[in-house]
Amino acid sequence: MKLNMFAAAVIGAVAAFSTPSVAAVDTTLITPGPAVSTDGWDTPESIRGGLKLLFAWDSSGPDAWDSKAHPMVYVTSEGIAKARSPGNNKNAGLYIIDAYTKEVVASARYDLGLGEHTSAGHTAGISVDGKWFYIGTTVMIDKKATPLTLVINARTLKVDKAFGFSLHHSIGFVDYAGNPRQTITMNRGPDFIVDPTDNNRVVRAITNSDIPMIGHNYITVDPTGRYMYVAQRPGYYGAGDVAEAGMAKLDLETGRFVDIWGLGHNGNPIGNAHTADGKFTYINDGHGSHVYKIDNETNEIVGETSAGVVGPYGNVLNWDESLLFIIGKGEGSHNTGRVVSVIETRTFAPTKAFNQPIVLDGSASSIDHGILHPDPAVNEIWVSNMAGWETIVLDAETFETKALIATPNFGDTHSGGFVRYGDNWAGELLADMGGPQKAMYEQKLAIIAAKAK
Repeated sequence: MKLNMFAAAVIGAVAAFSTPSVAAVDTTLITPGPAVSTDGWDTPESIRGGLKLLFAWDSSGPDAWDSKAHPMVYVTSEGIAKARSPGNNKNAGLYIIDAYTKEVVASARYDLGLGEHTSAGHTAGISVDGKWFYIGTTVMIDKKATPLTLVINARTLKVDKAFGFSLHHSIGFVDYAGNPRQTITMNRGPDFIVDPTDNNRVVRAITNSDIPMIGHNYITVDPTGRYMYVAQRPGYYGAGDVAEAGMAKLDLETGRFVDIWGLGHNGNPIGNAHTADGKFTYINDGHGSHVYKIDNETNEIVGETSAGVVGPYGNVLNWDESLLFIIGKGEGSHNTGRVVSVIETRTFAPTKAFNQPIVLDGSASSIDHGILHPDPAVNEIWVSNMAGWETIVLDAETFETKALIATPNFGDTHSGGFVRYGDNWAGELLADMGGPQKAMYEQKLAIIAAKAK
C-alpha cells in the first residue's frame, strides 16, 4: 500500500509541471532477431585491447518510432530500478524523448535470452549519424556474471550485437580527418574507439601500455576532433598518497600524448568541458570537489576553484559560456547528490548572484551528467539521474527544475544525448555527455561574438 501511495505521489509531482511528462508504463521486452556470424569483425586493435564480439543478430525490421514526427530527440538509458524506486525494472533498456514536447516517444527493454540481468544502463551513447545507440548491461551466462555492451539499431530498437565489455561511458565524435568515431570505455581502461560506419569495428585501443594509470573514463574530445582527454588517476594504482591526478591529452593523429598533472592530491578527474574556441578545458576533481581551468595551448593549469558541491561529476557550459554548471553527484562521498552549482567563468568562482546550490526536484539522487539542449531559445540542461527514475530538465536561466520526465518502468538513467533526424533517417548527433558537436560549437561562437559587440 505504501509503495502504491509513493508511486502515486511521484506521478502527481511529475504531472504538476506544465511541460508534459510520462507516467510509468510497461515496455514490452525486445528479443534479438536471428543470429548472424561474428566472423571477420576482429581487427588488430580489438585483439590488442581484448575487445571481443560475443554475439551478433539481424536487427532489421519495421521502424519502432516516427522520426518525422519527432525530428529532434533525447536518448538516454533506463537501467534496473533501485530499491527506493516505485518500479521493479530488471532489464537493460533505453527511452527516447521529444526534445521540445518532452513526450516519451519510444522505449525498449531487452531480453537477450542469455540469462538474468544483474546490472544495467550505465550509459547511453549515440553514433554521430544517429544510426546506433549503445548501452551497457551485465547478464548471468552459464552462472557467470558477464558484462556486455549492446549496440542498438536506432530505427528498429533491436539489438544488433553484443561486445564482451563492461561499458561505462560512450561518446560520438568526428575526428580531425572527418571520420565518424565512437568511444566504448570503462574505468581504468582499456578504452576503445570504433567506427560506427564499419560494423562498429575497433580502429584504436587505448590501454595502460599506451597511457599509464588510466582513471575514470569520462573521456572527451576537443572541438577540433584531434585531442582526446583521458583521466589519469594514480590513486587507482596505489600511488594516491604521493601523487597528483592528471589528464593525458592524446593526439589522435600522432598517437603521442602530454600529461597535465596537478588535478588534485589523490584526485579523481571526472567531467571535462571544452570551450567552443578550443582555448580552455574545465576539469572536475570528483574527490577533491574542485574545478580546474586548463590552457589548451600551454597544457597548464591556469585556474582552480571550489566546485560548490561535494563530489562533482559532469560539467556543462551554457550557451554564451559565461556560466559553468557543475553536477553534484556526491562522487567518492555519499553518492546521493541532487544539487547543481554554477561557476562564473569570468571570475572563475561560484557565482554569488543567487543562493547556491540548486536543489533539483523529483527523484534526483546521484545525478551525474548534464547535457545542453541544442536550441539556445529553449535554454535547458537535461540531467541524468543514477539513483532515481527521471530525466530532470533544468532551466539554465531561472535555475529551477523545469520538467521531470519519468522513465517508462521507473528504472534509473545515465548520460544521454540529443540527435536530429532528417529525411530517410539521416541522423546528426548534436550533443552528448562529451559536449556539443561541431554545429553547436559554431552556434556558440556566433552567440559569444554577438554578445561581445
